Amino acid sequence: MFSFILAIVNNFIMIKTVLSTIVLLISVTCYSQTVWEPIQNIDPNVGTDPYIISSGDLDGDTDIDLVVGTFSFSNDVVKWYANDGSGNFTLQSTVSTTGSLNGVGGLTIADLDGINGNDIITVSYIDNAVVWYANNGAGGFSAEQYISTAVSGAGQVTATDINNDGNLDISAAAYTGNEAVWFAGNGDGTFGPKQVIASVPLPGNLSFDDFDGDGDLDAIIGFDDAGGTSGTIEIYYNQYVESGTMTVSWVKDLVTVDSGNPYLFIAEFADVNDDDVLDIIKSDNTSGEVAWYSKIKDGASTETIISDATTIARPAVVKVSDLDNDGYNDVIVTDGSSADDAMIWFESTDVGTLNSSALIVDNNYQLFGITVNDFDGDGDKDIAAVGFFSDTLDWYENKLETLSTEDFDSNVISVYPNPTSNTLYINGLQNGTSNIQIYDVLGQTVLTSELMSNTGLDISELHSGMYFIQIENTDDIIKLIKK
Repeated sequence: MFSFILAIVNNFIMIKTVLSTIVLLISVTCYSQTVWEPIQNIDPNVGTDPYIISSGDLDGDTDIDLVVGTFSFSNDVVKWYANDGSGNFTLQSTVSTTGSLNGVGGLTIADLDGINGNDIITVSYIDNAVVWYANNGAGGFSAEQYISTAVSGAGQVTATDINNDGNLDISAAAYTGNEAVWFAGNGDGTFGPKQVIASVPLPGNLSFDDFDGDGDLDAIIGFDDAGGTSGTIEIYYNQYVESGTMTVSWVKDLVTVDSGNPYLFIAEFADVNDDDVLDIIKSDNTSGEVAWYSKIKDGASTETIISDATTIARPAVVKVSDLDNDGYNDVIVTDGSSADDAMIWFESTDVGTLNSSALIVDNNYQLFGITVNDFDGDGDKDIAAVGFFSDTLDWYENKLETLSTEDFDSNVISVYPNPTSNTLYINGLQNGTSNIQIYDVLGQTVLTSELMSNTGLDISELHSGMYFIQIENTDDIIKLIKK
């Protein structure tokens, strides 16, 4: 398929023509249509006001499990649900002890101690605490272990490597403490003292990624700088690499990303327009505005509106993910009230913009927490959500249909996750093994392998960028984005 490309590698104009042809072949060969199955209830009574949810493998069987937390400010709980691999979930023993948590506003899954797989990290807003529960390797978790009790109004929590030492660190937004903080992890479940990223009024959002491309993680903070009238988004650059001192410090971008948001609900990094450059995405629960920003370091931001109050008046979660396995990022938006469609999505046009909204589900559950993952192991991304009004945990199955426009072949081949950094899976290969070839944009073979369906392929040695996958005895050419 790509042999003719190799003969014209040195001719730039012809390469552009060939790549255009490849894109055309992709669009002609496979047509993907994402539809959503009706709501599937996991738990009709999670507890009072379930607010936050996360997903990951908690029992070591490679299936994606769920963990949720409630936010009633009194005797709140963290619960986890084991997945059998087909999207059937079973409630396990409650993680937290009665009365130990009061306001679970942050929750994540990560392996903090290098033992027994993923652990659970959460917060107690009223108790100013960041805590974690160690995985015991037998389907349960230890009693809470405190990372800190000095994070006033602890909210959103993340687990990332901020100081580039290979160990996961913990960060949290201290809402009433007016600061965003982090704790250096030692890799064994112990942590250093609290360190301040920035002192800002009423921070609610904290997101990390390498925005300036220098090899360390920068921070984006969304906060309220005018008592409920002017939510602001700022970027803080990690100086670990720039300083040459191998220590973490922070410098604020010279130009604010955005301000004037009455109730900023989400602010985080994401590549919305698929140009391999990080953008910033936000939702405001009062103005109804959902938007993304193309930002120049220490320079201006360009705003693109995704939806406004005429679509969802009180938006809550906005999340960026490839829902139809075409290699382009789509956008999910949920309703933070009960008047509008509960969850909608905007499919990428594949040229940096988004199509009009499409319905995922309509109910009055008030969806403050969702997580996107492949819960039934079929190679596409599903959605799980907690209903703040309904006190329920539910999931929505993605029924991705990939059809040939020529013969509507029912054999669907998909790759996931895409984009990915390390391991790629190919679903739908025929019996036995198939020869896989990966080409770069010049048509040069960069990787060949024999692979079975749903067997991982290590692509960690590839440079970041766009590639094409060709599968033996098929006409499929699949675009791959290596992060």
